[in-house]
Amino acid sequence: GVAFAAASADPALREELRDYLRRQSDLAAVQIEEAKREDAIRHWGLRVRHVSDVLKLGFELAVAFIVIAIAIGLGVALWQAAHADGLVIESFNVPASMAQKGLTGQVVADKLLDRLIVMQSQADSIRAPSTFANDSTSDITVQIPDTGVSLGQVVRFLNDWLGKQTHLTGDLYETPSGMALTVRTDGNPGQTIADKAGTLDGLVDKAAEAVFAQSQPYRFAVYLIGRHRFAEAVAVLRGLAATGSADDRAWADLGLGNFSSNRGDFGPAWAYYRAGQSLDPNLPNFMESLAIVESKNGREEDAYRDTQQARVQIAGGGDKQWTPSAVPTSIRVNASNEEQLQGDYRAAKADNIFAPGTGGNEAVLVSSASIDVALHDVAAAQSDLAALDALEADPDAPLATNQNRLGVRALLAAELQDWAGTIRDAEARAVAAQANLAATRGRLDFRISGLTGIAPWQAYALARLGRFVEADALLNTMPADCDQCARMQGRVAALQHDWERADRWFALVAARSPDIPFADTDWGQMLLWKGDLDGAIAHFGKAHTIGPKFADPLEMWGEALIAKNRSDLALAKFEEANKYAPNWGRLHLKWGQALLWTGDRAGAAAQFARAAALDLSAQDRAKLPHG
Repeated sequence: GVAFAAASADPALREELRDYLRRQSDLAAVQIEEAKREDAIRHWGLRVRHVSDVLKLGFELAVAFIVIAIAIGLGVALWQAAHADGLVIESFNVPASMAQKGLTGQVVADKLLDRLIVMQSQADSIRAPSTFANDSTSDITVQIPDTGVSLGQVVRFLNDWLGKQTHLTGDLYETPSGMALTVRTDGNPGQTIADKAGTLDGLVDKAAEAVFAQSQPYRFAVYLIGRHRFAEAVAVLRGLAATGSADDRAWADLGLGNFSSNRGDFGPAWAYYRAGQSLDPNLPNFMESLAIVESKNGREEDAYRDTQQARVQIAGGGDKQWTPSAVPTSIRVNASNEEQLQGDYRAAKADNIFAPGTGGNEAVLVSSASIDVALHDVAAAQSDLAALDALEADPDAPLATNQNRLGVRALLAAELQDWAGTIRDAEARAVAAQANLAATRGRLDFRISGLTGIAPWQAYALARLGRFVEADALLNTMPADCDQCARMQGRVAALQHDWERADRWFALVAARSPDIPFADTDWGQMLLWKGDLDGAIAHFGKAHTIGPKFADPLEMWGEALIAKNRSDLALAKFEEANKYAPNWGRLHLKWGQALLWTGDRAGAAAQFARAAALDLSAQDRAKLPHG
């Protein structure tokens, strides 16, 4: 400001001032350009630093991921090693002369493994199997740097250190008379199997049995039973019961109990089950097996309660030793048994499926046939019988197939009121059962006991033919606590119009089996025959309350209402019964009669046509209207 004031009077100063301002202006322009260049460099540096930070972060994340993956892998390896069990088959030692022909140690190990897996699949047991596998860890050859150790060796070390695996090794060699195979497991002496025929398959079969018996004795016993080698199976189970672990002893008692039960030796069976329960109180198999014993002896209420208790134990974790995949099927089989005892036969048939340890497909067919008879579905029962006929021709079929088939035929004959046929098939079944028992000392059937399942029907058939002395004599040989036997006593008394004696029998069973609807159903039928319609309806109502999906009391309730001239009320009973036994010919016959009495001729004709298309007894078919 001073310079500009002085320059206004001095031209030289004014010119010098202009020159100074020009230089200042040039300097400012240079500084601006320099600032721009520095700003660009600074921004580039920031970008480089950002990229560097991103790369560093990525590297650190990658390292962290690798460390975590290694930690997880190590944890999985440790967990698998800690839970490693079963039998690991290593490559066998084989002479070079055999190996050159393709019979290498790995080939022998593979053949043994294949045979063991097949045998294990043929052991019909719900108990979870141990694993059989090749020593696959020996194939892992990835080297761990700077250690000279392979990954396979580490895995093998961890499995041996933390797990419970058993390693099987062996030797195959030639002998002067053929070949021999020695197998040995950890801590056990080798077993040598010789085969004079010189066939490897024969050696492998025998070696597999030896290994199976040593590694899984209970399942091996089940396998032997399936092959009808009963004496060997019992010997294995007895040895296991004497020297096995607590778990093995419990399963051995179960197996011995089942064996005794299937032979009809119920006293020893009961003792074995109770001994096994003391070792493993929560294993549901014991209550299931006790339910079967009760059912075979006709104690329906006890069978029902035992089955319920087994269901509670399964829900409470008692199935921990079972094959996991078998749990849902076994639950359904138990449900089927409960449903049969309550008369809910449609649900029982839906739940009657294959489950390990329940008798195989033959038991499913036998149960299906008996359920179909209870459903009054003759055509379905005949289809089941045809399947049983085909099964009997199979040489690997259970020995009891013939007697089971005859038992179902006896029940079906009774359904059709073919009383002579009932007696014939029941007698033939008893002969077959005794022949099987005498020839094999083996297991009998699973679901229908000759004493309390078929014989009462034989006695009833005798009574229906007027042979009361024979009927009474047969019934008097049966246990006093057999519910079906007592109910059949009441039925036979009713046929003789001995109403007081019939009342006593039905009252006895109804009192001791409050959860079973059969006694009140039979009692109501007796009163219907007697003509006491109100008394009959009262018992049919009680039976319906106990077993709301049991068709029989509903159908007979309808018959009683027809007899009271209340066909209008009977229609609802027949309609409800049809939900639970839709293929019952007599039900549709009576339904048609009720509709006819109410004036519904079209509806009656439809029901009569339905009845005619179904299987009826000769007596019921004669009641169909003609034309």
